[in-house]
Amino acid sequence: MIEFIGTDLDGTLLNSYSKISSKNIQAIRNAVNSGMEFAICSGRTLHSVNKYFENDLKVPGYRVVLNGAVVVDPQGKRIIDQPLDHGIVEEILKRSEFSKFKVVLDGLNDVHVYDPNHSWTTYFEGMSRHHIKARSIDDLRKLNDKADFNVYKVCFSCAPARLKELQKKLESFTSLPVTISRSGSYYFEINGQDVTKLSALQYISGYSSIPMAHFMCFGDYGNDLEMIKEAGYGVAMDNAIESVKAVAWKITGTNNQDGVATMINQVLDSSKEEK
Repeated sequence: MIEFIGTDLDGTLLNSYSKISSKNIQAIRNAVNSGMEFAICSGRTLHSVNKYFENDLKVPGYRVVLNGAVVVDPQGKRIIDQPLDHGIVEEILKRSEFSKFKVVLDGLNDVHVYDPNHSWTTYFEGMSRHHIKARSIDDLRKLNDKADFNVYKVCFSCAPARLKELQKKLESFTSLPVTISRSGSYYFEINGQDVTKLSALQYISGYSSIPMAHFMCFGDYGNDLEMIKEAGYGVAMDNAIESVKAVAWKITGTNNQDGVATMINQVLDSSKEEK
């Protein structure tokens, strides 16, 4: 019995053009209209996820953002708020100051990007008023020093040739009380200790009184793996990495083949037959 649907955005609900297809939109609306709860579970900021609810989906739902560091319920109440400790952010920045990797600090709605190679885009969108350039690591440190600015996530990315170097640097952070996840081939994200999409969904399970066994979750990459593994019905996209596919209940079509809609429609059709 499926009562709750949670889906990742990039590589999952979104196609390669960062759009939600009309088929995916309709399937989600049908699921919500049938009485299911819905959530977007993303590494993106709240502002970025809200856009998809307001402009495309137009349904109520949970916003599980910044890899679960913040959760907003369907009524707009923030029920989880777990920023990184300022001292830990300072330590991460200090240790990476001379490494020349792209470093991104994610606030609730804004991202601050330092890139020694002067490409200030992030994995999910280009420049906008919510994407703010930092001239140096020191700029990021000054931002972190502000008492009224919370950092929820520190992100690192690199050119393919420097992947091993970046992974070695990230290994040096494992002694800190943080969670490190991979959201792309060359993109890594650092959240607070035990902050994951899964931990957020487990909290929602208690908050909504819907058991995790009744959750169906969709994903494609490393920061989705635990969510896919522990949900009652974990669905991997056909474009997912092999480790995610290995723990999934089922594999659906790719993000460019309306894979989310395909699985939701199967579930809705089978529940109609049962009735």
